[in-house]
Amino acid sequence: MTDTADPILEVKNLVQQFHVSGGTVHAVSDISFDIRSHETLGLVGESGSGKSTLARAVLQAPSPKSGEVWFRGHDMTKQSKKELFETRRHIQTVFQDPFSSLDPKWTVRAIVREPLDAYGVGTRRQRAEKVDAILDMVGLDPTSFGNRKPPQLSGGQCQRVAIARALALEPSLLIFDEVVSALDVLTQAHILNLLEKLREELQISSLFVAHDLALVKQVSDRVAVMYLGRLCEIGPAQSVLARPRHHYTAALVEAIPLPDPKNRDERRGNVVAGEVPSPLAPPSGCPFRTRCPAAQALCAAEMPPLTSMGPDHFVACHFPVAENALPASVVTAAAA
Repeated sequence: MTDTADPILEVKNLVQQFHVSGGTVHAVSDISFDIRSHETLGLVGESGSGKSTLARAVLQAPSPKSGEVWFRGHDMTKQSKKELFETRRHIQTVFQDPFSSLDPKWTVRAIVREPLDAYGVGTRRQRAEKVDAILDMVGLDPTSFGNRKPPQLSGGQCQRVAIARALALEPSLLIFDEVVSALDVLTQAHILNLLEKLREELQISSLFVAHDLALVKQVSDRVAVMYLGRLCEIGPAQSVLARPRHHYTAALVEAIPLPDPKNRDERRGNVVAGEVPSPLAPPSGCPFRTRCPAAQALCAAEMPPLTSMGPDHFVACHFPVAENALPASVVTAAAA
């Protein structure tokens, strides 16, 4: 699943499991993907699908049970603590809750300066100048906000501070873990516009994790869809949204609100029924088969491999959705 551009991150056969009193939680199961230079990969799925666990496994926090994570030609799973410390300088994360991710007793300037202090970047004066420049970049006036503390900020302002902190070390890969899910709709739009602006200006690669496909499509070059710890579809954002080939992806696309309510009757009813199975006891074969309208005996017997469905578009399904199966109104809404 690569093109001529060298990927900045390659994840190979990643597995993450947790042992609990009731058994073993299969959080991430044999996932492989890459992120290319200057690309944003959107990772989407229901709550509990393993998205955030996968993001943390990439960071080795904690390390995965098996698999490889290659960043700039080095396998992070085999690095020492000292080597990981240096690698993490180039991979920064912005978390879901902006209030809990910031120290309420620190000023905004101290929060943004913290990674510069930790890695000994520049002189004290150079760090101060860099902090003010970054705050200005994310839309916060250093004079007005530099000496404030998180309790004095709104949720959107706190998230801007968290983004500024992540940018301080000039990373080459950013991981956004549900960064707008705790914000109101208007603030979400402002933060997404900021991320688009930063992506164009700084040319940073990123992994954008969210449960809302409508949000992911706004900022992503490619989209990867997860279900119960496995990848079920990955490809260019426009291709996945306009021609979803996995039944779970099709249901997510049809769940995107239509701008014209008159078109509601055109939906094909790709609604996901039932409950998500427990990761303590995932179904045999395809993990989605217990909720899939097209499931057959083969789906229970064999795990479907990722199969090419077009240029850079891969689907893990024995009986994929027919191409152009969604109504035109649904496709138009998804692509808008």
